Amino acid sequence: MSKIYKKLAVVGEVGAGKTQLINTISEISPFATEAKSSVDIGKEFTTVGIDYGRLSLAEDVALGLYGLPGQKRFSLLWDMVSQGLWGLLILVKYGDGFDSEQLDNIINHFSPYEKNIPVMIGVTHCEEADEGELDTLYEFIQMVLDDYGLTPPIYPVDPRDVESSFMILQLFDAINENNTPEDYERFEEDVG
Repeated sequence: MSKIYKKLAVVGEVGAGKTQLINTISEISPFATEAKSSVDIGKEFTTVGIDYGRLSLAEDVALGLYGLPGQKRFSLLWDMVSQGLWGLLILVKYGDGFDSEQLDNIINHFSPYEKNIPVMIGVTHCEEADEGELDTLYEFIQMVLDDYGLTPPIYPVDPRDVESSFMILQLFDAINENNTPEDYERFEEDVG
């Protein structure tokens, strides 16, 4: 029996939790491309290539997890992964100031609106944020997405937590089956 292979690109800024999310949900020992950072980025190591993990969604369906740096200078890596995506997860790190240009570069490059790729925004490092602060960040994120006519789900996610990370995959599964705003709302009620 041949396996169906799907790809999820996980893209985001430095320290957003891409490597951690892949480490949390991968069923294989992930391939990581981290190197010691030469500048102060708030952590000792940073991803310099593609992190890779894999997860079986069913007996005959495997999901490749591709962690990609979010800076535009890594667009060559983005090109290597962008064909045939099952989903695009963009991680935004709460608390460091929102970089709308970086989000715009990612959306523009992957063009999920043209390629009909389900996209989702995961906000990380927000455990201590109050609801008002998160709502403000969500509004800034949505302003960038509005330029592309996108209204994807925006959720807080803790990449260290298995349940939180798997909730993201469940949402992608629902999005892939039902691409309407009403379906997003139903899913929000189910997981909320």
